[in-house]
Amino acid sequence: MAGRIIFNADDFGISRGVNEAICRAHKQGILNSASLMVNQKYAKEAVEASKAMPNLELGLHINLTNEYPTLPAKEIPLLTGKDGKFKNGFVKLLLLSIFKYKDFSAQVKKEIEAQILKAQKLGVTLKHIDGHRHVQMIPAVFAAVKELAEKHHIGRIRTVKECGLLTVKCNKSKSFLFDGGAVKYYLLRFLDIMNGYPSKTYFYTMLYTCKLSKDRFAKVMIPEGFDAVEVMIHPGLPEIDEKYPEDVFDENILSSWRKKEFETLMDKNILNNFVFGAKYPWPIAAYLFLENIWFKLNQKIRFLLVGGFNTVLAYGIFALLFAAVKLPYLWALVVQNIVTINISIFTMRYYVFQSKGDFLKEYCKSWGVYLWMFLFNSVALTFLVEVCHIYELWAQAVYLTVATIMTYLLHKYFSFYKKIKEK
Repeated sequence: MAGRIIFNADDFGISRGVNEAICRAHKQGILNSASLMVNQKYAKEAVEASKAMPNLELGLHINLTNEYPTLPAKEIPLLTGKDGKFKNGFVKLLLLSIFKYKDFSAQVKKEIEAQILKAQKLGVTLKHIDGHRHVQMIPAVFAAVKELAEKHHIGRIRTVKECGLLTVKCNKSKSFLFDGGAVKYYLLRFLDIMNGYPSKTYFYTMLYTCKLSKDRFAKVMIPEGFDAVEVMIHPGLPEIDEKYPEDVFDENILSSWRKKEFETLMDKNILNNFVFGAKYPWPIAAYLFLENIWFKLNQKIRFLLVGGFNTVLAYGIFALLFAAVKLPYLWALVVQNIVTINISIFTMRYYVFQSKGDFLKEYCKSWGVYLWMFLFNSVALTFLVEVCHIYELWAQAVYLTVATIMTYLLHKYFSFYKKIKEK
């Protein structure tokens, strides 16, 4: 089985050296795609150069972290500082998306659309969209990207659908354990699952980001179910950029790894090492087999099983805290909810309702449901214990029996209502 192999160079337009590396890698090597940073100094030069490379697919490399935005800074104050430049890294953007969701989402959407329009004004037909520093994976940003990609007819959105076990199986190096690669991989895989966006394009490789030497392609296995693979790569020619230090705002531009990644792209034999239709390692294969059976079950059956698991877990923690740790029953209830609410949200969203809606919106709605249920639980438990004189553990068991039905209805018609409605 053969599939499409996409070698995509990020950061097109960020510097002279990066632009030159991308042009050479396309004309003489295996590079066939690039992502343009429209709000960088050498974006226009990149677009002009691309006119002589009609087979180089161009997309938008969303930039929300470096240098100046496309919009006036006053229109996007959450994203910019007093100097008018972007002021946040990935983590700060993620936190803003949680704690200032409404304003953040609105400003991000405006800036991304401004970048799309600027690319179109430069004469670029965008075929894909991704993000500098992986910002597109932040759920609030991803929601805006999905909407704008549909509006502007942009076909492919970068996701991180990589099987880490397969990557490790094909590579002896364990550098990802020491350079942050593993942390980045697990965070982005988690966000990808939360975004719930289906894609037939596999991703290789997040574990070795910005360190793609030739040996990383001795064998690349793409699991069954994917008809394409994207390799994110960052070629550059630091020897050129070193001559223009005034243009270097990020030391990564001068990294020796950029030259190594450029050299990787010049080796055409690498294309022979991609294997499509590979089998997943047995733990993942077994999980996918069970998951396939699971989703054939009726939604109410899935809820009873997932709800039963969450109920037993919650009751077990409550009983442990009350009977063994000797916490007062209301304090035991507080701690139990803190521990179990997120588990309940994630399992309900994925395993029961299969929601692919805006994760943060649904997350906040779900928390609202559980907070309301917590208040109801507190009142009911106090009444059963203090007024009816029922033993605390029996009282909580009685409550949970009733709460299970209430939780299902609230999730179905409130937390995940949009998905159900679309169905």
